[in-house]
Amino acid sequence: MTAVSIPPTASAAAFAEYMRQAGRRCTPERFLVLSAAESLQGHFTARVVADVLQRNSTHVSMATVYSTMQMLVDCGMLRKLYIDNAATVYEMAMACHKHLVCTKCGKIKKMKDPEFDEMLRKRRFSAFTPAYATISVYGVCSTCARKTRKANTEQKKQSKSVISKNKK
Repeated sequence: MTAVSIPPTASAAAFAEYMRQAGRRCTPERFLVLSAAESLQGHFTARVVADVLQRNSTHVSMATVYSTMQMLVDCGMLRKLYIDNAATVYEMAMACHKHLVCTKCGKIKKMKDPEFDEMLRKRRFSAFTPAYATISVYGVCSTCARKTRKANTEQKKQSKSVISKNKK
């Protein structure tokens, strides 16, 4: 078996160390999945990572993409977001992350709240040390709210039109 050349990045070195300690093989495909995930901004699915690899003319099976992404979650480099009935969504791990999730269209927006981050840093828990927090706030985004208001306004206009026609 030939040795796999590890890309010269800190994340690749950390991932290689994790795989060695976990008794997993360091394969070029796994490093390609890591690289593809790191190239993405925001939230993404395993299918998006596979598409990035395919655009780069690199073939990595979906099974390898899924298993590697799970390893990246296990070693703390990726976060798996659990957002209701949506496809599994991932993001590169950060210290603390908050999301605003639209219940109509599924759009996810990052939320910044330095006060919460500071509160979590100062908070002490009995027999527990928090590593990070992920918070999802569910509601309706401004685009969906605007569409709903517009639809309601049009519906009221149509109702008034029907009522006035019936009175004649």
